[in-house]
Amino acid sequence: MKTPAPSPAPSAQYVALLQRDGGSPAFILTVDAATKNFTVRKVGADAEPGKSFELWLISDKLPRPRSLGVIGGSDFTARPVLADYDAGTINAALFAVTVEQAGGSPSGQPTSAPVFTGKLIETVPAR
Repeated sequence: MKTPAPSPAPSAQYVALLQRDGGSPAFILTVDAATKNFTVRKVGADAEPGKSFELWLISDKLPRPRSLGVIGGSDFTARPVLADYDAGTINAALFAVTVEQAGGSPSGQPTSAPVFTGKLIETVPAR
């Protein structure tokens, strides 16, 4: 009989509720600390026709907001782009969603003020 390989210890998980002025969440952002992959779950926001929601990382450690990409039209959008940032930057950052033209900001910078914002909180500790 083969002994099953031990499953890896779960990594820490972080969540941010992206909302406007403490209202109902529009998006839920989940980040896996080990892989730095994130998933955005759309829960209460619908983009206007011809517009897209774009996710940004805003940190005092960076000279300007960094786009994490357009949030797709389905309920879930998953991306690995946080791998470029250290854990301290990710954990202290403000995550913001702007409304941009379809396909996202043409300049790589937000073209509108954030409509939804949130900060990460640890929901599952690392083991």
